[in-house]
Amino acid sequence: MGGVDFFSSLVTMVSALAVVLGIMIAAVYFLKKFIKGGGTGIDDGKFIKIISTRYIGPKCSIMLMDVLSNIIVVGIANNQITMLTTISDPKSLEHLKEVEREKKGPVSVFDNLALYRNKLMLSGRTRKGPRENE
Repeated sequence: MGGVDFFSSLVTMVSALAVVLGIMIAAVYFLKKFIKGGGTGIDDGKFIKIISTRYIGPKCSIMLMDVLSNIIVVGIANNQITMLTTISDPKSLEHLKEVEREKKGPVSVFDNLALYRNKLMLSGRTRKGPRENE
């Protein structure tokens, strides 16, 4: 009779543990889903992107960020964040875009055409089309 009580107690304990773990996993999932935007609920990664981070020492790093299509270089040390510079040079911006494309892997034909068009516009070899004059 002792074996039956042990088995039923074991089944009860394992099922209770499974229910508690299931509730915990569901809570973590929903918390991650609803607190994704850093408390605002509207930012889903479209406005601020971290392009690159380079650690230069303990608790010190330099971060390259894209904030609303502006490239910003930020220095981070201990409890301080300092904006070092913004990148606005068209050649540097194009180089950053090329590096990002290389990371992503193969690109579509349309991306290649847009890249070629941008390179032509940067070199000054293109003429304005009829719609660009308006």
